[in-house]
Amino acid sequence: MPATKFSRIDINLIGEGDFSRTPIGRIVTWATTYGRYIMILTEIIVLLAFISRFSLDRKLTDLKEEITQKQAIIETNNSLEQQIRLVQQKLTTIRTLITNQAEPITTLRDIQNALPPDAYLESLDISEKEAKMSVIVGTTQGVSSLLTNLKANPHVSSVTIGDITTGKMGGSQFDLTVEIGSTPQPKRNP
Repeated sequence: MPATKFSRIDINLIGEGDFSRTPIGRIVTWATTYGRYIMILTEIIVLLAFISRFSLDRKLTDLKEEITQKQAIIETNNSLEQQIRLVQQKLTTIRTLITNQAEPITTLRDIQNALPPDAYLESLDISEKEAKMSVIVGTTQGVSSLLTNLKANPHVSSVTIGDITTGKMGGSQFDLTVEIGSTPQPKRNP
């Protein structure tokens, strides 16, 4: 048997010559070199976007579950929060009353100290700025003493006398309005 030698056969579909310099040749050369890299890069980006979608979907699902849980907790604690706010409001009111508590006591003491022995109160109404009272006094000296004592008090800014009538058991009965001023500041020595 004779030994046969196979020779290599080259097939060129593009053709011989200056095909690479023609416009079609340039497009084909570019598509086979750079175009291939662009296609690979595009496929990698698409695969990354596809893979990242799974993680983003999982995060979205977790966030929705977390929001649902927190909404349930908030709805459960809504009545507790309302009770806490009500208690806070009551505490604020109590603090205000405690800080202003000394003012009516001071006013009562001032009125008690101003009353002469033959006078008594039939009614008394104290507010922040004034005290209204119905006073029965046995003598005119008692009326004079009461008015003098009230005007001399540093907490009293003005005294107004209302209707004066004869008392049920004698003496004078009259309505009195005392405007309460601010507590005077102690004088400082220069």
